[in-house]
Amino acid sequence: MKWLLIVIGLLVGLAVLVLIVGALRPASHVATLTYRVAASPDSVFRVISDVEAQPRWTPEITKVERLPDNAGRPAYRENFGGFEAMTVITESVPDTRLVKEILPTGPFYGTWTWELVPDGAGTRLTITERGTVGNPFFRGMMVFHDNQKTIRQYVAALGRRLNAAVTEP
Repeated sequence: MKWLLIVIGLLVGLAVLVLIVGALRPASHVATLTYRVAASPDSVFRVISDVEAQPRWTPEITKVERLPDNAGRPAYRENFGGFEAMTVITESVPDTRLVKEILPTGPFYGTWTWELVPDGAGTRLTITERGTVGNPFFRGMMVFHDNQKTIRQYVAALGRRLNAAVTEP
């Protein structure tokens, strides 16, 4: 019984430590990466803007359900990383720019912005994640998370989907 109380005490102490670390961390972050994709801007844009097809090529996104428009903008329910999020396309400029907002209905919210610039026969693609994690416990857990990892995984999957080389510029 004594060992059980010690283990429970250690687990509670660890949870309190994570909560304290999270309370000291900023709620918001920005992560930006730029790549050169050996595919035309229209090819890249066609793939990234087809939100409903993403579960077929992006391992991080497991399910997408189209919802009624939100204030006249395309809306979706997306499952990724064990979480469900409501998203809205807030800006779409073909072959140039796409902005998807994750609405504040879950543990995190923010935007993903894709900017496409012609680069020879390819595309210079910059992805910027502006995220907010409101819960201090989840922020504490983010100490173990690389904010750019999701972007790198997404771009690698995009390269496979396009059958195109992806390099850092």
